[in-house]
Amino acid sequence: MLNLLKKYEKEYAADTYRGKKDGALFRHDDRKSRLILTAPHAVRIFRNGKDKAPDLYTGAITRLTGERSGLSAIIRRRYTPVADSITTFITNDGLENRAFLDIHGMSINREFELAVGTGILPAQKYENELALIDALAIKYRIRWKLNPPDYTGRRGLTGDLQRLSPVPRILQLEWRLDLRDFYHYPENVLSRTLPFLSELAQTPNLFFPENDKA
Repeated sequence: MLNLLKKYEKEYAADTYRGKKDGALFRHDDRKSRLILTAPHAVRIFRNGKDKAPDLYTGAITRLTGERSGLSAIIRRRYTPVADSITTFITNDGLENRAFLDIHGMSINREFELAVGTGILPAQKYENELALIDALAIKYRIRWKLNPPDYTGRRGLTGDLQRLSPVPRILQLEWRLDLRDFYHYPENVLSRTLPFLSELAQTPNLFFPENDKA
């Protein structure tokens, strides 16, 4: 599994994380699932008039989790010097009514290992999902925090989709570097991050109440 992660990461790491120069802007592994995994910062992006550093290793982790869970995944794979948004890609494909786990990365200097953002919606809207996250965090020994100031998800895909439709079907997950870096912290990724994500993503009716047939 570790070798597969390293193989997948090469697609995003090319040209100092500008990715491949040709091909689609986003990798879309379409498995027709109601829940979609996203990694919008797997490579460098252009935002607010300047380049933003990539969220290292989120591309490979998201791709492998999608494969193992049988879920669709959308991953940015190429840099462009314009503000091309994953939100635009999703809405152009008519996918905005699906559910999403939006995977990002944060600095290793944070005291918590996972930040969960509910965007512009109150946390109470995600009562079941947050209870599950808390249970999984205990199981996999992950210190997490809800809506810390820098990682609420109000900006970016989470907030964008909620502004289109205020339905609680997306959460932003910000992983600390040592929970993503499978080169220097492989045990963390293999025994904590990946199992957490897979179990969360495969939970029946995640974001969809049992009587919701959407």
